[in-house]
Amino acid sequence: AGIGGFGDPWTDPIELWHRVVDVNLFGVVHGVRAFLPIMQQQGVGHIVNTASMAGLGAAPGLAPYFATKHAVVGLTESLFLELEALGSPVGASVLCPGFVKTDLMNKEPASIDSPLGPLIAEFFRTGVDTGIPASDVADQVVAAIKAGQFWILTHEEMRQGPVERMQRAAAGVNPTLNTGS
Repeated sequence: AGIGGFGDPWTDPIELWHRVVDVNLFGVVHGVRAFLPIMQQQGVGHIVNTASMAGLGAAPGLAPYFATKHAVVGLTESLFLELEALGSPVGASVLCPGFVKTDLMNKEPASIDSPLGPLIAEFFRTGVDTGIPASDVADQVVAAIKAGQFWILTHEEMRQGPVERMQRAAAGVNPTLNTGS
C-alpha cells in the first residue's frame, strides 16, 4: 500500500501527514510485525518493503511522501542489519522503484490545492502512465530475493541521483532544485 498524500504539507490540516504516515510507514511497520515472528518461527522467509526512489532523494511539495519513503528505507536497512547480526534465516530487502504503472494516482484527489499541486499531479500522473510494468518490478524482486540482495533499484537510469546527492552532502553543498534544464 502507498499513497502520495498530495496537498500543501505546511498549511493543509495535519491529517494530511497522519494519513500518509499511517499508510506509507505504519503499513510497513504493521506488516513486518505481523509476518517477521512467523517467518522466524518457521526458519525461513524474506521481507521486501516497498519504499521508492523518493526514499533516496527529495523534491519540493512532497514532504510527507518523501519523508515516509525515507523512513521505510531506514527501517528496512535497520531490519536487514538486525537480522544479519542475529544470524536469522529471514532476509530483508528494500524496493526503491521509479515510476511503475499502478493505480497510485487513483487514490489521489483530481485536483490539488497547493502552490505546487498542479505541477506535482501532472508529474506523477505522467510518470505513472509511462512507468515500467509491474511485472518487470516483480521479476527484479524475485531475482533480488534469490541473490540475497538488499537494494532493489528498478530503474537503472535513476541510480546515479542518490550517489550525487550523497556526494553533495559529503562536500557540504546545499540541495538544488533540478528542473531538468
